[in-house]
Amino acid sequence: MNDRLHRTDTLGPGKDVCVGPQQERWIEFVLLDEQGNPLPNIPYFAENAATREKCAPAITGNSDANGRIRIEGLHPIALTLRLGADPLAKELQTRRLRALRAEQLVPPLPPYLYEPPPVGFSDIEKQARADGHAYHYLRIGQLCDRFPGELEWEGEELPAFHFPDPKFSGFTVDDQSLNRRHVLEICPFRAWKLVLHHQADYSLVTAYNLGLMANLSYSNIVQETKKKFPNAVIDATTLRGSVEEFFFRQCLDLSRTPVMIDAKGYRLPAVVVDVPFDERYTTAVMLDTTADDLDRASADIPRMVIENTQLFYFSNTKEVVVAWRGTQEPSDWLTDFQYRPQPADGSETKSEAENQGIRLAAEGNVHKGFLKAFEVAKKLFPERFIDLDGLIVGKRLFICGHSLGGALALIHSAELRQRNPVLSTYGMPRTFTKKAVEDLQQVIHFRHVNNADTITSVPPEAELDNILYDALGPLGDDLGYIWSVPELLASKIFRFGDPYWHHGKLAMNYRADLHAAERYSGSAARGSKDGLGAPRHTQVLKPLSPSNFIFVVPSLAEGDSSKAEAAQKELMKSLTVDSLAEYFPKHTNPDRSTKGTNPMDHSMIGKYLPFLHNSLLELCSPQHTPERIALRARFNETLTDKRIPGAERVRTQAFLNLEKLLPMVALPVTQQLEGGAEALQRFGREREFAELVEIIPQRQYGSVSGASHKDAEPQETS
Repeated sequence: MNDRLHRTDTLGPGKDVCVGPQQERWIEFVLLDEQGNPLPNIPYFAENAATREKCAPAITGNSDANGRIRIEGLHPIALTLRLGADPLAKELQTRRLRALRAEQLVPPLPPYLYEPPPVGFSDIEKQARADGHAYHYLRIGQLCDRFPGELEWEGEELPAFHFPDPKFSGFTVDDQSLNRRHVLEICPFRAWKLVLHHQADYSLVTAYNLGLMANLSYSNIVQETKKKFPNAVIDATTLRGSVEEFFFRQCLDLSRTPVMIDAKGYRLPAVVVDVPFDERYTTAVMLDTTADDLDRASADIPRMVIENTQLFYFSNTKEVVVAWRGTQEPSDWLTDFQYRPQPADGSETKSEAENQGIRLAAEGNVHKGFLKAFEVAKKLFPERFIDLDGLIVGKRLFICGHSLGGALALIHSAELRQRNPVLSTYGMPRTFTKKAVEDLQQVIHFRHVNNADTITSVPPEAELDNILYDALGPLGDDLGYIWSVPELLASKIFRFGDPYWHHGKLAMNYRADLHAAERYSGSAARGSKDGLGAPRHTQVLKPLSPSNFIFVVPSLAEGDSSKAEAAQKELMKSLTVDSLAEYFPKHTNPDRSTKGTNPMDHSMIGKYLPFLHNSLLELCSPQHTPERIALRARFNETLTDKRIPGAERVRTQAFLNLEKLLPMVALPVTQQLEGGAEALQRFGREREFAELVEIIPQRQYGSVSGASHKDAEPQETS
C-alpha cells in the first residue's frame, strides 16, 4: 500500500493510532415464556471469537430467579448464547402458550413458513420496546445446544417449528447490540391436542372435533399424488390435507390453530389445547383398502365393499381415536349392499381355524353388508388391528364415522365395548336390529342427524329377514332384498319381530317450518256438507317465512337440572317427559317438518360440519354469526303469529327451549378444562378463510319442487 497517510509503521509516521486498555462491553438477557413469567436456573454458555480461540475464559452460568443472564467484560465482537437442552425442554414443557396465535396466512403449497409473530403482536414485545430494550421471539431449537436427550423422536427430521435450525447454532448478537438488555420471549415446548371429553353426557366440542376427523378420513391426497408421481418418494407430512400433515406438522406448529383441509379445499379450525411436547400425537396411520400392494382377493369381499372401506387411527399417551370413512357415493351401497340381517353373536362368521367369529352382541342381528365392509379391513390389515388393540390399553378410546363409516364405527365400538369407547356418528344408517341394540346400551353413542337426511332412514325399521335370503344359493341375497323392501312398503310391517333400530342418543339439526292455518273455499261444484252449490270450506296450511334450523339434543333434558336450573324450568313448561318421548322416540328418527328430500342433506362438509361449526361459533363468538342471530329473531317474531296451529307452536317452542341448554350443559365441560377457555377463544377468532354459513333452501311443498314461499301451493289439513 503506497498511501503514506494510512501506513502505521515507521515508514508512515503521519497516522495517529489510539492505544491503551480496550473498552469492555456487557450484555443482559431476560428469559421469559409467553405469559411473561421468567425462566429461572437455566444453564447457559456463551461464546465469541475470543473464547473459541482460548483468548478469554469460557462464559457459563445459570439464569437467576428473574430469568436474567448478565455477562460483563466482553470484547466488542459478536456473542452467541446457548442454553442447556434438557433443563430448558423440561421447563418449557410445563409452560402454557399465549391464548391467541398469530394465525398468519398459510401458503397453499410447501414449504411451510415458520415466521415469528408480526411486530406488535406480543404484549411482552410492547413492554420491552417501551422500556428501550431489544426484543426477540425464539423457539427452543434456536437456543439449545442439541435435541433434548430425554425425549424420543422417531422422525428423520426434527419438527421444523420448534427446531428451525438443525445445526443448533444458538442465538447470536452482533457487536453493535452489546451494552443492552435483550428480552427473549421463548415459545413453550408444547404441541396441540384435540379437545375430546370421554363422558356419557353430550359435548358439543367433542362432537365437532370428531366430525372433523370423520371428514378427514375421506382424504385421498396421498393416493392421488402417488398416481400422478408413481416413482417419487412422497413425504405425506408435506401434503396439505393428509392425515400425516394434520398430526405431524400442524399439531406441532404453534404459530396457528390446526385446520382440517377438505379435498374440496374447505378449511375448518379444530378446537385444541396445548400439551407438553412428550404428550404429542405419535401415531397416525391411514389404512387404505384401495392400495395397489394389497391382496384384495384373499379377503373374499366384493370389490365395491373394498373400495368403500377406509379408516385411520391416531394416538398420544392418553387417547386413541379411530375414524371410519363413508362411501363417496351413498347411492352405490344403498343399491348394492343387501339389507339381510346376520346374527350379531358371530355364529355365521366362524372360521374353521379359530371356531369363532366377530361377536358384537349376545343376540339380535347386524346388517350383513356393513359387517362385510368391517371384515375386509380386519382381513387386509391384521397386523395394524393388532397394533391398534395394543395402543388402546390404558387409554381413552374415541370412534367416529360418517354415513357408511358411522355404521362401521358402531360395529367397531360393539366389538370393543369392553374398552368403553365414546362414539360419535354422522348420517349413519341403521346397523343393528332391536335385540342387538338393547344389548349394546352400555356403548356411549351420540348419533347426529341433519334434517331430512334419507340415509339415516335405511334400512327400513322393520323385520327384513325372509326365507328367500336362504333360497337359490347365490341368488338368495338378491331375491331376499327384492322381496323384502316392496313387501315392507306395501304392508308397512313396522316394529314387529326383530326390526332394524337406531342405536345411540340423537343430536339433530332440525329444520323448523311454520304455517298459518286458514280457511279455504273451494269450487261450489265440489259440494260440501251444507248441500249442493254451497261453498266448500276447509282448513289449509300456508307456509310462513322464515324457516329456521334448531339444534336439538334431547338427552340434555335428561341431565342434572342443577347444571342449568333456570333453563330446565323454562324447558319443562313446554316439554314434558311424555312429549319428549313423542317428539324424539328412541331408536328411530323423529318426524321431520321438511317434506322434500335433498341429497345434499347427507353431505359431511356441506351440512353436518357447518351446523356443528356454526352452533359452536355462535356460542363462542356471536359477533361472527350475525346472520344466524338475525334469522332467529325473525323466526321468534313469526312464532307469535296466532294463526300457527297450537301443536306446531308448542313443539317448536319446546325445541327452542331445548336448544337453550346447549351453552349451559354441552359447553361448560370444555370451559372448565385447563386451557379450554383459551381453546374456545382461538376457535372463535376470525381467520383468513371465511366461516361457513348455513343457508336454508327454498321449501318443497307437495309436487311443487323448489317452489318459493310465494308460489307454493297450500296444503290441506286432514
